[in-house]
Formats: sequence, C-alpha cells, structure tokens
Amino acid sequence: MTTIGLPRTLRAEFAVWRRGAVARLPLSGLAFGLVAIALFFAAGTEVSWSGALGFQNLWAVFAGPMLTALLVATAARVENASRGGGTWYRPVRPGFRRLSRFTVLATRSLLLNALAVLPLVLVIGALSDPTSIPWGRTAAIIVVLWASQLGVLSLLLWLSLHVGWLVVLGAGLMWTVLGVVLAESPSWAALPFTWLVRGVLPLIGTHANGIALEPGAALAAASPWPPTMLGAALAVPFLLLPRIRTATRAPRSKPVEPQLRWTSAEVERPGRPRVLAAVVVILRGTALRWLCPAAVALIGVWLTWHDPGRSVELFTLVVLPIGTLVLGLLAWYACAPGWRATAARSTGTTKPALALTGVAIGITAAVSVASAAVYLVAGLPLADAGSIALTGTAVGAMLTAFSLWLAIRTSFATAVAVGVVGVLAGILIGGTEMQRTLWPLVPWAWADLLDRMLITVPVSIAAAAALGFAIATAARRAASR
Repeated sequence: MTTIGLPRTLRAEFAVWRRGAVARLPLSGLAFGLVAIALFFAAGTEVSWSGALGFQNLWAVFAGPMLTALLVATAARVENASRGGGTWYRPVRPGFRRLSRFTVLATRSLLLNALAVLPLVLVIGALSDPTSIPWGRTAAIIVVLWASQLGVLSLLLWLSLHVGWLVVLGAGLMWTVLGVVLAESPSWAALPFTWLVRGVLPLIGTHANGIALEPGAALAAASPWPPTMLGAALAVPFLLLPRIRTATRAPRSKPVEPQLRWTSAEVERPGRPRVLAAVVVILRGTALRWLCPAAVALIGVWLTWHDPGRSVELFTLVVLPIGTLVLGLLAWYACAPGWRATAARSTGTTKPALALTGVAIGITAAVSVASAAVYLVAGLPLADAGSIALTGTAVGAMLTAFSLWLAIRTSFATAVAVGVVGVLAGILIGGTEMQRTLWPLVPWAWADLLDRMLITVPVSIAAAAALGFAIATAARRAASR
C-alpha cells in the first residue's frame, strides 16, 4: 500500500479542521481584544502607545498561552472522541500526521494572537493619529508571542498522544505559571518555560507582573529574539520525539466451569431510579475528590504565612472562579458519554440534569463554607468569614451553573475560553479601582464585593435558578445531538 506523502497529509489536515471548535477558537482572541479596549478606557489609562502596548501584558503572560494550550487540548479531545475519523488506520506516517497537526494549530495560534493584539492598537491609532501606529513594533509583538508559543504547543501536542485533554490543559497551566514566576530569573536561558514569556516583555514595556519597566532597566534593553528563538526551537525535539508505547500484558484467563442452577421464574421489578445517588457516584470517580480538598488546603497553606484579612482575594478572585469553571467542565465531562442512554430511560434528561446541577452547586457550597472556616481559624473575624461563606456559596452557585450550562449548550472549548477571559477580567477588575464602575459587568468578581452582598447574593441566587432551567433545556437538546 502506497504511503500518503506530506503535502497530501497537510491538505487533508487543514480540511479536517476548517470547521468546528478548533476553527472558532481564535475568535476568543478577538473577544479578549474587545474586552481589553473596554478595560483600557474604563481604567482611565493615558491614551499613549506605551500604555496601549503595556496593556497587552495580561494576554502575553496568561491568556494567550492558556488559549494556545486550549487549542491543543480541544483538538486532542475531538480526535479521541472521533477515533481519528478513520485516519488512524490509513497509510500515513505518524511523523507526517503530527507535523501536519502542528502546522494547523500553529496557524490558528498566529491568528489567535493577531486578533488579540490588533483591536486595541487600531482603536488607539484611530483616536490619536493613524499615521503614528507603530506597525513594526506591533508586528514584532505578534510574531514574538506566536513563535514563543510554538515550543509549548509542540510539547502539549506530543503529550496529548499519551494523556487526556484535561491533563494537557493542566500541563499548559503549570508551564504558563512557571514561565510568569521565573521569567526574569538570571538563569532564564536554562529554564525552557521562561522562553514563553520573557521575549515579549521588552516589547510591551512591562515586568511579568504587569508593572511598567523602569527607565534604564536591564530588561528594557534586552533583545526579545534569543528567548523567542529558543521557544520556537523547542518545538523541534517534540516533533521528532516518537510516541511512547507501553507494554501491555495479556489478561489472565481461566476456564469457566458451567454450573447449573435452578432459579425462580419470577423476575424482580426494577425499583425507582435513584438519580441523585447515581450523579454522586459518577462525580465521585472524577478528579473532584482530590481537587476540592486541594483547593481548601491551598488556602490553608497560604494563610500560614499571610494575613487572612489581606488574603481574601485568593478565594474570591482565584480559587472560587477557577474552581467553578473546572467543576462545571468536569461534571459534564463525566456525564456526557452516557447522556443519550440516560435520555432513553424512564427518568428522561430533566431530572438527571437538575440533579447534576444540584450536586455541583452543593460541592461549591461545601468548598465555600470550608474555605470560610479556614479563614476563621486563621484569625478572620466571624462576621467576615460568614460573609465569605454566604457570597461564595451564592456567587459560586451562579458561576458553577453558568459553566455547566455553557459546556452543555456549546462545547468544552467555548466554556474554557469564556471562563478564562471571565476569570482574568474578574482578577483585573475586582482587584483594582475599576470595580467601582464595572462590577455589574463581571460576575466573576462579585464574591470579592462583600460591601455589595445585599445586591450580589439575591441576584446570584436568581441567576443560578434561571440557569438550572436553562441547563435542563440544554441537556434535553444534547441528548439528541
């Protein structure tokens, strides 16, 4: 049988991914760019090119790398769910297939970064002087962002051959966080994850934490190209690295002796379906059984060295929004494979969907109360700890229901993209003076607004209830897809 060459494999790969979640995911870059425009003017930032380019920090150090990781994770999930669409069994070299997939995802990553950076630049240019737009520097930012991400893209693509898409996404998160924390380390050249971030910092004029570079800072005069080229070169070994195939043992078997037994002709009637218990059993087998205690333990460890009064944002702006996003995704990911079978049973889909929503919200409430108890033990006043528990439960219920509804109604990729942008907006707005005017637009920051809990708590409860009915409707439609 003739082996299919690289050009045909590449054309086929582009044809496969021209539609679907992978093709639409670069639009999340445009969404981020539009949000950045709104936040730029809401923050009262001086209309200047230094301010506009510095505002790209949040995309460069977190949102961009995470959405690139989401590209790989989404492609891996679609590939595994469809068993390759039959391409696994065709005469295509594994190296050709992986190089073609890398090329497709790298093209999407370039579009993703361009759509995120250009909107704010174009708006500032239109408001000031279109002839003053620094096209060369803007193009350099886009190229550096894209080329620096090629290495981690190739790494995650190789990793997706061995593990599930959630592990791929988690690995992308760890790589990104390490890159941000150690980006300005003197030994950055020996730390591959720093290559993801360090190159773009001189171009946007900020430190990794978003603070503007001081005049005369060493990083301001550093060349962006060495870390960028290292980040791009990192893609080569992972494209050449073969898939690790683990040896499998043949299952032991022993002959089964036939046994004759007399049984009664009567057959017991099946009892009433225990929907709630079934949902609990399903979720018990997911990573939630250790993620939830780990989230509470993280807060406890943090409070060992930090003042609890100044560390409330760790729960309200980080743990709660990210946790509810992960909870909604994992809950539907665990139930989605058998949802069609659920629709064929006497319960239908409404009761299981409402039970799934209720259990997920219950988990959020339990984590919120446990986290508030940790703050209380660490020395936070009882009134403040009670407010954290109440707002965390109410706002967390709304965010959990929203994440679950989005995963059911659209796709995992869309839910993750919206969640990442929402969490970033919540951190940016909730931790700054912008919350005074923009807080109604960013529910991800509501748990931090303890002084507005008389508004946020009832609105969150009402929104969670409305989303519960929306989840039931979306779940019924999901069973027919």
